[in-house]
Amino acid sequence: MTLHQQLSVMGVLLVALLTGAGLAAPPDTATQALEQTQLAFRAVHAKVAPAIVSISARGVEAANPLGGQRPFRSSGSGVIIRKEGIVLTNSHVVANATRLTVKMPDSDKELPAEVVQTDPRTDLAVVRITEKGDYPVATLGDAAAVKEGDWAVAFGTMTVGIISATNRRIPSPTDEFTYRDLLQTDAAINPGNSGGALVNIRGELIGINFMIFSPNDSPGSVGIGFAIPINEFTKQVIEALVSGKAFERGQLGVRIADLDPTLREEYGVKEGGVFVHEVAPGGAAEKAGIQAEDIIVAVNGTKITDTNQFVRLIEATKPGSKVTVTVMRGKKTQDVTVTMGAVDAPRANSYATKLGLTVTGITPEMAAQLRLPVTRGVVITNVAAGSIAEESDLRRGDIILRVGTAFEGVEVTTPEEFWAAVDKGMNARGSLGVVLQIRRGARIFIRTLEKPTE
Repeated sequence: MTLHQQLSVMGVLLVALLTGAGLAAPPDTATQALEQTQLAFRAVHAKVAPAIVSISARGVEAANPLGGQRPFRSSGSGVIIRKEGIVLTNSHVVANATRLTVKMPDSDKELPAEVVQTDPRTDLAVVRITEKGDYPVATLGDAAAVKEGDWAVAFGTMTVGIISATNRRIPSPTDEFTYRDLLQTDAAINPGNSGGALVNIRGELIGINFMIFSPNDSPGSVGIGFAIPINEFTKQVIEALVSGKAFERGQLGVRIADLDPTLREEYGVKEGGVFVHEVAPGGAAEKAGIQAEDIIVAVNGTKITDTNQFVRLIEATKPGSKVTVTVMRGKKTQDVTVTMGAVDAPRANSYATKLGLTVTGITPEMAAQLRLPVTRGVVITNVAAGSIAEESDLRRGDIILRVGTAFEGVEVTTPEEFWAAVDKGMNARGSLGVVLQIRRGARIFIRTLEKPTE
């Protein structure tokens, strides 16, 4: 018997003796790798969990359909980002709150807090804990460095998954703007975790949990959750909110689109740029001489790659400042000096706010991923507690197929169509509300939304 064979036999005997004595055999390489991963997640928890707070909000709805004022309660999570007790959370968690309290993860004591400032266009808000202290903080990361397939760890309650997509876009409830650059993750974002942290494997904050998508009012995660990214743009928003100021956005006053291959060939643009479909009357672009069918290829010398980058560049520009916009017109480029306009606040009398309803379009990808029975209609992504929508038994995951009756109604396939139909129905003479055709699972039925009182 060779020495190698002798050592092998001794190894087998040693394992047998250890097993017989109730002792574990030395871990193999795979087990050691798993243990290292486990240690990494423990380290993430130890680093991040102390900075996660639970938020409880009480207030009065901005618009009440029954007359008088209707109280509400909401709850969510937040992330401490300044040691003096500055907390980052969602705007929708604390909007219209008149009383706020937070709880640290290691205590049941409710600490008084106040809203510093909110930004509905990113759904970010900053809250201050009014009880003085030296609080643990989370480290801000950079979502721009995040790739699909990266580890993602979500807090309120800690869950683990991956980043399944980046740069996702979702229309706002009123469809007046778009939530941009969202991170999509299959790390479960559970009820009450809105405003909590999404971190990378190093425990750096890369996103603020924003919303989940669950069909048919399912209370749990189905692997589609979204987080607001912590990137260069949102860091500017956060700094403004921390100082107590509303974030001011620039506005050019154009409706744009990315160029498809046909447009590129027709207009002679090889790469980058955005196509101007429409120029708003009286806006900054029209005043500067920008025209429909212009192709914007640069802003202040920065080359434009797509619509998302363009929007972020414009929004980050202070209203009233002068910028140089380079356009291609007739296959020739020219510089245009624009005095930047300002983005108006969302309409205060929006039916989306009064009804307490959020909808989004159904993409083929979403329909396949969630096994939805249809690809037409709009899907309800949120129903506010105590709202008209909740009283009408509308639920998250319901699919709205039509607004109005079978004789006079219209089928809807986008949030724009839905809200336009709701506005028309609510504003009709003598209207008491609108009729909706709803699909919930295999059932199709009718629900009505009562017209809000002004």
